[in-house]
Amino acid sequence: MKALLITISLMLTSTIALAGDVQSKEKFLGRLLEKHVDKNISVERSVSSLLKSYPDGDDIILETAFTKYPSQYKQIIRGALHANPNHSEDVIKLALEHDVASCAQVIKTAINAEPAYADDIVLVASKLHPEDKHAIFRMALNTKPVMASSIVNASAKSYPEDFISYIGMAFEELPDMFIALLNNAFNNFPEQSNEVVEIAVKSLDKEHVRAIIDNAIQSGLSEKEATDAAIKGGADILALNM
Repeated sequence: MKALLITISLMLTSTIALAGDVQSKEKFLGRLLEKHVDKNISVERSVSSLLKSYPDGDDIILETAFTKYPSQYKQIIRGALHANPNHSEDVIKLALEHDVASCAQVIKTAINAEPAYADDIVLVASKLHPEDKHAIFRMALNTKPVMASSIVNASAKSYPEDFISYIGMAFEELPDMFIALLNNAFNNFPEQSNEVVEIAVKSLDKEHVRAIIDNAIQSGLSEKEATDAAIKGGADILALNM
């Protein structure tokens, strides 16, 4: 019985000490961030520097930054992602929880900070706000068109039930890139090539129908399969035979 009481006492002492350590760490990192900013070091540099120096305190640093400097959310996001792009989920989650800006503005800032991680950022935001995933997708495409193929692939593979919506939105939002997007879809979703042709014809001006069919054939569809899919998408059968 005595041994049991000693064990319980030690456990309670350890828990209290641990809680104290956490509180001390929060105060220490919070004051450190404030001191950096008070010395006219930008919030972006301060956040980035602290995250690199205290990687195990990332939650505390970000929580403190968004609480004390919400109007500087762009700097906080940039600083955090420059320190480590893998912070994207925590950064986006905390920014949205603190309501520092609209979801669209948070996503735009994050993608501009780390374009190479655009697809990851879109998936994180879509997971946190599934009701806004199509708006998030559109924002990402228009923020960094150069990353469009990667964004389409990641989103369509994560949400296969929305494949048609994502492909269609990509064609509609970035018509100047339609050949690149078309070939990307054929190469990465070959089993859905017929659907891609149909979606493309529905989404683009009819002047592009011939190019859509030709690219589909080059990607492996027969001329009949490509033509039938184009007609299903609304192509003029008479014009196709001219």
